[in-house]
Amino acid sequence: MKTLYVIGNGFDLHHRLPTSYGGFKEFAKYSPFARAFERYFAFSSRYKTLDEVWNELEQNLSEFSVDELIDHKTDYYDDDPHEDQFNYEVDTEIDNLTVGLVKMLHDYLTPAEKHPICAGTYLKLDHDARFINFNYTNTLQRIYQIPPANICHIHGTLSGPTPLVIGHGLEHSEYEPPKPIDESLYTDEQLSDMFDSFSQKYQDAVESAHRYYNLSIKDTQSCIALHHVFLYALHDIERVVVLGHSLEEVDYPYFELLNELVRPGCFWQASYYGEENSPKIWDNLERIVSDVTRMGLFEMSELTLHQAPR
Repeated sequence: MKTLYVIGNGFDLHHRLPTSYGGFKEFAKYSPFARAFERYFAFSSRYKTLDEVWNELEQNLSEFSVDELIDHKTDYYDDDPHEDQFNYEVDTEIDNLTVGLVKMLHDYLTPAEKHPICAGTYLKLDHDARFINFNYTNTLQRIYQIPPANICHIHGTLSGPTPLVIGHGLEHSEYEPPKPIDESLYTDEQLSDMFDSFSQKYQDAVESAHRYYNLSIKDTQSCIALHHVFLYALHDIERVVVLGHSLEEVDYPYFELLNELVRPGCFWQASYYGEENSPKIWDNLERIVSDVTRMGLFEMSELTLHQAPR
């Protein structure tokens, strides 16, 4: 049976690698990214604790409020609206939330590439299978000696030449700056009042803040296009095994495509961690497959070997 494994962060966590969002929170807590993230994302009514906000970091990246950023930085504009400090502060915060996130995540995950694997965590995998790896780490190659040609690193790798792909799943920002004023429609007095209240620097800062949505989007279509040769060769897959991926909405476009590409009647299995999480995994999987007769759940520990793979 030809098998495709889909690898998520739960796979690395099963091997006791330091890749949790809780660990990332501690690692990044004094960074400009962490300060900005907690300032603009930590007050959603959906969460009871700051840990919950961090544990769903990627999903939360879509919750950014431009108005909140502008309000927070307005003091710099009020100090002197003719200076560029206001614009600089807005641009810096956007960089902290986008470029800063990628850099901090890269630095945090890099030690996992050499971290020892705990005994009793090795899994029985089909080494002739193909793998779509949502992680950035080298666990499949380093521990299981999976040939690189059998792995699609859909969001990049820590050792790769391009930035890691992380972000929200919203569409690109539809913000459009105000259109130029048609001066012929107004009196001189009206124009004078408008120009007195208008600031190009302020408008530039608002436009810059809206860049966040496009800079932090997870561009799934570009990722699919980049890896189309690997993906469109999956037409013979008879079984998909999801290991440690939550199947959340932000990655739904990938799974929707996979379900179209693999063989009709392909059986899907997904791992869960803890019985309390299995209903959500099941619901997410059903949304993808839409046929419960081709679905199954299991705990990852069921695949555990007693010794390292050879």
